[in-house]
Amino acid sequence: MNQETHDIPGPRIEITSRNVMIDQKADIRLRGFKPHARVTITTELTDDNGRLWRGVVPYTLNPQGCLEITSTESKGKSFTEIDPWEIFDSMRPVDEPDKPVPLFAKTTINPLRIEIQARAANGDSARGGLKLHVYNETNTIREEVRDGPLQGTLFCPTGEGPFPVVICLGGLEGGFTEPLPALLASHDIATFSVAYFGKKPLTEELSLVPLEFFDHAVAYLEAYPAVDTNRMGIYGSSKGGELALLLASRNEQVRVVAAYSPSSVVWQSPKAGAPKSSWTVEKNPLPFMPMHYSGMDLLKLMSGRPIAFRGIHERGLEKNPDKLEKTRIPVEDIHGPVFLVSGTDDAVWPASQMADSIEASLKSAGMPVTHLKYRGAGHLTTLPGLPAPEIAGTHIFGGKSFKSSLALEDAWQKMVAFFTENL
Repeated sequence: MNQETHDIPGPRIEITSRNVMIDQKADIRLRGFKPHARVTITTELTDDNGRLWRGVVPYTLNPQGCLEITSTESKGKSFTEIDPWEIFDSMRPVDEPDKPVPLFAKTTINPLRIEIQARAANGDSARGGLKLHVYNETNTIREEVRDGPLQGTLFCPTGEGPFPVVICLGGLEGGFTEPLPALLASHDIATFSVAYFGKKPLTEELSLVPLEFFDHAVAYLEAYPAVDTNRMGIYGSSKGGELALLLASRNEQVRVVAAYSPSSVVWQSPKAGAPKSSWTVEKNPLPFMPMHYSGMDLLKLMSGRPIAFRGIHERGLEKNPDKLEKTRIPVEDIHGPVFLVSGTDDAVWPASQMADSIEASLKSAGMPVTHLKYRGAGHLTTLPGLPAPEIAGTHIFGGKSFKSSLALEDAWQKMVAFFTENL
């Protein structure tokens, strides 16, 4: 990483590198301002849907007129030190700054360009910018896989393999995602982002999805010389977290599991109409826990109003205790350590309570498990280093954005370490 230095006097922003991975912390320094000046830092960023986001954070500089936003352990005594993610996590859509924080659209592996401006009350100002990357093209190979029921993208580190591999599963959005698997692959772990519905020729809806898609993914990896399927893990978030735990309990080749905002049971398909199972095995539907909609829930759905599905799931559990054992995911059959992440204020479903149940089952079976439970965080599914959503479309995610952002950043670093240590 090449450090940029400035010998010119006056207000300036110094950035150690203009290109960093999104899960790293760029060292940013303000210098040359008046002592004790009040400075407002404004950040601007356009997401992959073309929506402009802006953050405005005020600071008071130190007696030398400096501010240090850094992750460097050896910090100079003459600088004020803060968490750099604050200037990014505070960003909100310019067109709707006061509404619940929506989903930041990161659908491609293209870098994000952040513009930074510092302006003091006396008019002094400085500008800077940097690029946040999710894909390190210098040490990662991207390979598209489009083979009938196997639809996805493989990211593999360059260099001497074979590498451990993690199969990555998304949630209700369908298809497959690339930014998160690409970012994980920058840590010397191959990743295979695989679709299980919503991508032709797969089923269009998340209903009666054949679990056999996973067998195709494993077979593909077994024939890929740069990866080691004896060191294979699986990652999933939300509905993908339910699926990751379910697949791992049925396949001893999966050595480790990471599940964000997970479920402890198999739920019905979210598709409207007569309840059906989400999953099938050899064309046989798996037993499922039904959701229970109130009249108000149905009205919100029909009118397209924002809705929190947590109560719908909680009532399903309360009204169907006889189905709990048949629909419970047998996590004690997983052949390795499990990593769980949940937010206590999850508004999609009671993720923390269900993760508690998973944790208890694994501990009773003598299996290693880590459960990171974040107070005040909502439905945790997105990338670290960006504003976390409080709502996605009409789905209320819950929690406070800044708490969910901090949770995602902390959990990400610990998940990378978990995969590195156990694969």
